[in-house]
Amino acid sequence: MHIQNPTAQEDLLDFYDRTAAERVGRRIREIRMAVGLSQTELGEKIGLSADRVRKYENGARKPKSDLIKKIADVLGVEPIAFVDPVTVNTVGDMYAFFEMEKLFGLKVKRENGKLSLTFGDGFTGSMNDFLDKWEKELSTYKEELSSATSDEEKSQATQRYNMWKWTFPKCIYHKISLESKEQKKARLEEQIKQLSQELSALNNDGN
Repeated sequence: MHIQNPTAQEDLLDFYDRTAAERVGRRIREIRMAVGLSQTELGEKIGLSADRVRKYENGARKPKSDLIKKIADVLGVEPIAFVDPVTVNTVGDMYAFFEMEKLFGLKVKRENGKLSLTFGDGFTGSMNDFLDKWEKELSTYKEELSSATSDEEKSQATQRYNMWKWTFPKCIYHKISLESKEQKKARLEEQIKQLSQELSALNNDGN
């Protein structure tokens, strides 16, 4: 299945708005075909022409909530199956997992009685590339918290990590700085201080 991603220059909000109808239409087409109805048959059951159904499925038009509910009733599925998953509860989370299974090869596994989720082979693919960057960023954040000597340093580390998440994926595409000049200066000064202490310790050991 073709996965449409935003360009590095495109605003994510604009991308979601621009492609929303297409995503809903793709799901309607997939479920309609799985149920075994033609566009004409579905149209007859919901009071629309086959051409109108085709436009919805092609993303030329986006159906309103009432129509989505009517289509869901005819096809025997939940209306949420057609819309973008909203992860504010466990049901929404499950539909997000179903979507990721289809798009990115998400797999649920049970090993030693424990459940885990992996994407594809766990190594390759765009999702695993992003997860790799996230894991590295999270590891850096944990190291910064562990080495922090004050609440201010912990706060700065948390702010930097949050900014990485809040500016994703631009923080990767454009390698933008997620620190203010003051934060960067303070971090570098602390690193210099620690290196100076290590150098002094090595010099003392040599005497």
